[in-house]
Amino acid sequence: MEEKKPGELYTRILIPAVIVAFVLYLIFSVWIGLRNPYTFTAAYTDTMESSALAQGWVVRSEIPVAAGEGLVQRNREENERVAKDATIAVVYQDEEYEKHQAELLDTGKKLTALQYATYSDSPSGVALENQMRGAMVALRTSASSGNYTDLAQQTEVYRKLVLRREYLVSNEAANAMNQSLGELGAQYRALQGNNSGVTTITAAAAGVFSTQLDGYESLLSPDSLDGISVQGLADLANLTPLDNSGYLGKIITNTTWYYAVAMDGTSAQNFYAGKQVQVYFDALATTLTMTVASVGETVDDQALVLLRSSQNAEEAAGLRQESCRVVFRTNEGIRVSKKALYINEEGETGVYVAVGYTARFRPVRILAEDDDFYLVRAAPKDVEDKRVLKTGDDVIVSSVELYNGKVVR
Repeated sequence: MEEKKPGELYTRILIPAVIVAFVLYLIFSVWIGLRNPYTFTAAYTDTMESSALAQGWVVRSEIPVAAGEGLVQRNREENERVAKDATIAVVYQDEEYEKHQAELLDTGKKLTALQYATYSDSPSGVALENQMRGAMVALRTSASSGNYTDLAQQTEVYRKLVLRREYLVSNEAANAMNQSLGELGAQYRALQGNNSGVTTITAAAAGVFSTQLDGYESLLSPDSLDGISVQGLADLANLTPLDNSGYLGKIITNTTWYYAVAMDGTSAQNFYAGKQVQVYFDALATTLTMTVASVGETVDDQALVLLRSSQNAEEAAGLRQESCRVVFRTNEGIRVSKKALYINEEGETGVYVAVGYTARFRPVRILAEDDDFYLVRAAPKDVEDKRVLKTGDDVIVSSVELYNGKVVR
């Protein structure tokens, strides 16, 4: 029989022993973990909002714009600013008038370009080259950025400059332009003389044009909110909106808009005139900044809070009867579990943190709370008190009694 070497025998005994020891260690660790009444969570800085749910009405100064009879061609974009008496749309009696207007517009553009090219005081030489270079840069910038708002006008400017250069460098081109100038002038005057049957829709006041109509434009105004009560706000739901099928849109005549909400009396106590708040509108799924205009008296645990804003009028153009969440305070502090809060033998509220192997008390002041956590701030007695809770401290959550100096590790 072959004799086992001492090294091989040692290895065959040692490896199983190591494996058994490791398994026993794991079992012991799990057993200790299950029996350990302490868990540790790192304290960290967080923010928590205090807010109130509310429902109310958005009110603004606005004038509905009638559409008119016939084929309506709107020439204003959504949320575009317009001056008083500015044209909002053109109304044609039929399709022929629409074609006629399109031809008149196109002929007018061509005539204007030729007049510019042949006018003696139009730019030439270095000035012309610089203007052409600037027009090319403007076109390239608009095209590359995807901003096509002024692209048509920029194209017309560049076209006039190109024609001007051709007029200056080519006698043949100059003769052709002079001839076309007379022909286009006669054609344009003829089209102008046959322009009956076309009417325009103009803005009754300066403001922002919007197509978002709901029928309340003529029923509600900021004046209707003067002295309004919670019951008066509720009664707005009984209004019957007007039929808006015969309207093209509306002119919002003032950038300041209002949001009147009813909320419980306890929540209303957090508001005062001039206070800025964040309002999360469910319909927009976004938050807008508003200012408290007034707070009404609390009656039957309900109070009316009137908010106003001179910003975001375009975003609010389609809002009317809305629900929201009004954030009236944002706190920043250290977030700790509610299960970690204790009252010590001196009546102080605070948490215990692990310092080395033992528990140490840290007094705190509660700033806000949600279902499972408090937002707190360190609250030492004075500047000499070193019991200060800091970000990164190991806060102890325990199922047994804690006291200063208790061994927790």
